[in-house]
Amino acid sequence: MSQPISDATILVDIDASDPSEVSPSLISLLGPHKVVVLGYYPVPDQSTAGQLREEFGADATAAVERVVDQYAAQGAVVESTVVFTRDRDKAIDTTANEYEVDAVLTPGTIGGSLDHVLVPLRGDATVENIVDFVVTLLRESDTNITLFNIPGDEEEASVGEFLLRGARDRLVDEGLSHDRIEWQQEFAASPTQGIVDASGEYDLLIVGESEPSLRERIVGTVTNRVVDESACPALIVRN
Repeated sequence: MSQPISDATILVDIDASDPSEVSPSLISLLGPHKVVVLGYYPVPDQSTAGQLREEFGADATAAVERVVDQYAAQGAVVESTVVFTRDRDKAIDTTANEYEVDAVLTPGTIGGSLDHVLVPLRGDATVENIVDFVVTLLRESDTNITLFNIPGDEEEASVGEFLLRGARDRLVDEGLSHDRIEWQQEFAASPTQGIVDASGEYDLLIVGESEPSLRERIVGTVTNRVVDESACPALIVRN
């Protein structure tokens, strides 16, 4: 496996027309890293981006800068951009590629503390990227990690257990405390439902993409649904 990066670049997108409060615990987690704040301003069909930018550009920029200041106060290196767009997903893709980000944070609610992270894994090439990212993101934190696998049958369960144990060993080898890491397997009607059900007990998901576009998130439509249906936010680790 490759050596993990020394820090991560993470894209955080906010609705610049109606920004919500950013969780202090999330800011604390991402603070040691590089953060790109994308402020997207939705453009309805009856308007043009130019019209809205002229009218609301200053307000949108100010909203983004307030978020930038919060991350910067935690020591993060922060860059930002404001986009007036009808296509939020395309804006995320374009910005993620432009800034070469390692992961994209999806919207979601985190409480007063960020104590438990769920990391679903399956037997494919995304595992190495996910493990590298987890090492980088959580090395300096006290956050607990659950490595999670949903097998389709008993044969897959054996392969999945080997995968989970190997990932845990790699995290420990990279300096994360063994006490912070557990692994768990569960049979479920579908991988999607299994992850969604499990995510209710956690503060954050860390998943990986298998396609070049974030529109086709990990495991194709499976993770797309997981991201959409999970109560907690997700960090999507890019290839």
